[in-house]
Amino acid sequence: MRCPVSNDIHFVAQFVDTFPTPMQPSVLYISIKYSTGSHLCPCGCGNGVVTKLSPARWRITFDGEISLHPSVHASGLPCRSHYFIVRGRVDWQRRLSPAQARAAQQRDARALEKERLVRPNTRSYPGEPTTPNLT
Repeated sequence: MRCPVSNDIHFVAQFVDTFPTPMQPSVLYISIKYSTGSHLCPCGCGNGVVTKLSPARWRITFDGEISLHPSVHASGLPCRSHYFIVRGRVDWQRRLSPAQARAAQQRDARALEKERLVRPNTRSYPGEPTTPNLT
């Protein structure tokens, strides 16, 4: 499925505790409380995209403009969109093949495991128990 893609999209950040229903297009909702971001896919398909914020997953930069790194590959959505959000603008990337998507997911899993070993208090998802720092 190929979604219409526009280069005129400009995301703005909205800091929230929980994500609204419905979400608005071109808004990257950031929940510091749950270390999570969410937005509607910029291709226009209407599907929501959730990004878990952590050193091993996605990071945001906000300096008046919002950036989200690394890229988002919506492999679980029919559109399979692949993009960065850089200073509010969508930087479209080519779609990943299924093999490339699997390799990227495996790299992400290794990075997450490495982060958990280095920083055992890093949460994978909201509410996940952490090991207290006893030092």
